[in-house]
Amino acid sequence: MFVKITLIVASFILKCYTACCWKLCRISHWFMISYCKAHNVAFNPRLTRFDGVAELKFFDKSNIVIGDYFRCVSTRHLGMENHSFSRICVYGGGKLIIGHHVGMTNSVINCHESITIGNYVNIGAGCIIADSDFHSLDWRDRLEGTDVKKKRNAPVVIKDLAFIGTNSIILKGVTIGEKSIVGAGTVVSCNVPDGEIWAGNPARFIRKVE
Repeated sequence: MFVKITLIVASFILKCYTACCWKLCRISHWFMISYCKAHNVAFNPRLTRFDGVAELKFFDKSNIVIGDYFRCVSTRHLGMENHSFSRICVYGGGKLIIGHHVGMTNSVINCHESITIGNYVNIGAGCIIADSDFHSLDWRDRLEGTDVKKKRNAPVVIKDLAFIGTNSIILKGVTIGEKSIVGAGTVVSCNVPDGEIWAGNPARFIRKVE
């Protein structure tokens, strides 16, 4: 009898928790949508989905285009990510273009100059995509305190149907080819040709996509 009552109570608590989480997700979704509208993002609100609370920072004079059926997951779940949120930051003058049917989970996109993501691209959990070094690589600039002003930027392009494995890092100036695969935990600092699998740190060619 005690076990039966315990199961009933546990089931009730689980239902309440699930309902609460669903409501919170819906509220956060519409907050993200409103933020995009307020910053003149070119997108279709009815075909864009945010799960959880993503950190969005769109600065003045930034240019953001989000394609249809974009899904951004930003919440704890049983994945392999090293953090539990998604962050999209586009600085003034930066241009971020996200194609149709793109998905990202608990990952970071940091755009200073230009990041272009094609159609049907999957970005695995815990990835970082950045088109900047953020600081100068010259130690003299860092001593002078001018390292941020002298940082180097270079466009990032991820072509259609590419797959970025969990916990990968895509560095500035990189192009990921069409239908290519970046293995889990890869650090990509050079171009990946179309239809190839690359993995490792630094990234190296593994084989052709079959």
